[in-house]
Amino acid sequence: MTGKRTALLLIAILAAATFATAFRRQAAEGALTLRVEADATSAADAMEKSVEAFTRQTGIQVVIEKFGYKASSAKAAEDLASKEGQYDIVIQNNDALGKFASQNLILSLDELEKASGKKADFEDDLFPNAWHGLSWYKGVRYGYPLAANTMFVLYRKDMLENPAEKQAFHARYGHDLVPPQDWNQYRDLAEFFNRPDQKFYGTLLQGKRFPGIWFEWLNFAFSFGGGVMQKEHSWEYGPVIINSPDTILGTEYYNALKQFSPPGVTNFTWDDAVGQMRDGHIFMCLLWSDALFHVVDPKNSTVVGKIGYVPLPAGKAGRVAQIAGSTYIVSRNSKHPSEAFQFELWMLGRDNQIQQELAGGASARKSVYQDPKVLELPYALADSQSLAVARNMIDTSPETPQISEIIEAAVSDVIAGKKSAPQALDWAAVELNKVLGDKAPLKYPISNGN
Repeated sequence: MTGKRTALLLIAILAAATFATAFRRQAAEGALTLRVEADATSAADAMEKSVEAFTRQTGIQVVIEKFGYKASSAKAAEDLASKEGQYDIVIQNNDALGKFASQNLILSLDELEKASGKKADFEDDLFPNAWHGLSWYKGVRYGYPLAANTMFVLYRKDMLENPAEKQAFHARYGHDLVPPQDWNQYRDLAEFFNRPDQKFYGTLLQGKRFPGIWFEWLNFAFSFGGGVMQKEHSWEYGPVIINSPDTILGTEYYNALKQFSPPGVTNFTWDDAVGQMRDGHIFMCLLWSDALFHVVDPKNSTVVGKIGYVPLPAGKAGRVAQIAGSTYIVSRNSKHPSEAFQFELWMLGRDNQIQQELAGGASARKSVYQDPKVLELPYALADSQSLAVARNMIDTSPETPQISEIIEAAVSDVIAGKKSAPQALDWAAVELNKVLGDKAPLKYPISNGN
């Protein structure tokens, strides 16, 4: 009888275990699942690493799908316009926000707070310009940033600190070999360290007709006192100033740097800038903060410990910094908007933001850059200094796709030598006016017959 009871007990235990396994599987299959679409960046990768902890804490499953920059934008636009709505959250760049908001495809934070009864406790800790530039449209909050990216200069500090290089540089230019504080110094450094016979170059331009050239060129246009339109906020319209004397001067300076760039400049994008810097082929360049994780990755980089970081040089308009990046946006078609908002708030928690920053993220929270572990990142100080003064140079109106295409075409024509800066920017001014009409009148005369 004892043996029989033991056998029955074992059967009961096995049956219970089987039932428990089946129950867990059923629970998992029936668990609430959030679907997220994102641009494939290091910040998105870092966020994805936090998903497992979120699921353990909340029981909510999360599926993330990532695509390249243009594919991601197209995927998000298609899904938000669909009544079915495959995704609860789309993580999109600020240049897409105006289009989605103006078409009433996304939920505002006011709506999400009302529906969920939840509210963020970290808004005062966000870099204000970054948050407003990335996540607001016409004064309305639509989300919180996944990635608050800015651009600054990376340079080879090992070469900058070399005594022989210091002596030779001073003898040639009459000033000390230091990180560039203005654009004149930047040009001197690019020229001095340009050594094509050694397959080493002074700088690199992202000259391909691609969004990278738009973003990079904006730094020069604004720094030299110009821009695209005269206005205060990114979603506004105003007189076209893309062909102003200041913008032309900034564009001519930008184009002049190509002589110190590796061959093939008209085919380079941000990925090429990362690769060339990481592989030790250039002295300095402008890079986005979310790309730096790849430059300092000891598994792939040849320049670990050799790179210095400094905010962008000053121009006529002083020292400027560009803000760009992506925001958590909850679809109006989401079947789980409250849970989607819960996910967004959880990801913006300070501890989670610190972990994501250490894994390649680009936090918009000021206190993250005061954490001792984050401060060990070689670029953390320059990143926070840039974010403190960063502004949105990107237009975030519904017409942004057309605006960017016009600028990409104009500036790439200059870099390719097809047009002079005045010719290309006059053309761009006319095209912008065609797209925007009375909202963007021409401020400067067209001098080349367009």
